[in-house]
Amino acid sequence: MTTALHFTGFIRGVKYRACLTEELRRGTLEKFDVNEVGAYGIIKADDTEIAYSKWVSPKRTRSYPFARIYNTYNASKIITIIPVIKDEGRDGDLDKLQYSTVSWMNLLNIYIVLAYYEDAERNRSKKQISKNKLTSQKFNNSFVKSQIQEIVNYKQSALHWNKNLFEERFTEIFQQALSAYISISYRTGIQVHSQTGMEVYLRRILENFEDFKNISLRGSQNASRREVATSHALEHLVDGMKATFCIEN
Repeated sequence: MTTALHFTGFIRGVKYRACLTEELRRGTLEKFDVNEVGAYGIIKADDTEIAYSKWVSPKRTRSYPFARIYNTYNASKIITIIPVIKDEGRDGDLDKLQYSTVSWMNLLNIYIVLAYYEDAERNRSKKQISKNKLTSQKFNNSFVKSQIQEIVNYKQSALHWNKNLFEERFTEIFQQALSAYISISYRTGIQVHSQTGMEVYLRRILENFEDFKNISLRGSQNASRREVATSHALEHLVDGMKATFCIEN
C-alpha cells in the first residue's frame, strides 16, 4: 500500500492577483436582498464599495463557495456571507460552520457576515415529498444587512472583525439559528434534526471558546484523512495518490 503524502507550510505574506474573475454586478445596500441577489457582486454603501459572495451552506464542499469568493479577490474590501448552520430536515443534511473556514477567511483578509435561515418550504419534489426535507431556505435579510453596514464603517482588518464576531456574537447567532429551525419545523410540519447535540456543542463553546477551534480543527483533520483514502469516479489521479496540505500563517 502506498503511503499518502503530507505537506506542511508557513505563509509569511499573502500576495496575489486574481486573473480569471468575472465582472461583478453592482447594487446598493439600501436595496440589497441576500435572498435575491447573485452569488457574488459589488455593494455600494455610503462612499464605499464592498465585494460580496454568499454561501448556501457552511460546508465548504457542499456548493463550492471558493469559486464564488475568487471573483471578489481583486476588491479592496471583501465580505462573504455564511450561514452558521443549515438543517435540510431530518432526512437531509445538517451542516455547521467550522473554525477552519474562519481561518481561511482570516488568511485572505475577508470579512465574515454570519447569517441564519429564518424561512423554508417543504420539499415537494416527486422523490422527496414523503421525506422530512426542507428546500428554498431564506436568510434573515435585515440581520445580514445590519452586519454589512457595520463592516462598511469598520476600520480595522478582517482578522479583528472576525475574531470579535466569533468571540462575542457567534453563540448568540447560533442560538437564533436553532430557534428559527424550530419555528420552521412548526410551520412546515417537517421534522428537523435533534438539537440536543447542538445545544451541548453550544454549551461547550460558551464555557470555553477554544473548544470551538479545537473541535472544528479535529473534524477538518479527520475529514481530510478520510478523503485521502477515498476514490471517486470523477477523479483522475496520475499515480493513484492524494496528498494533504497543512498551511499556517
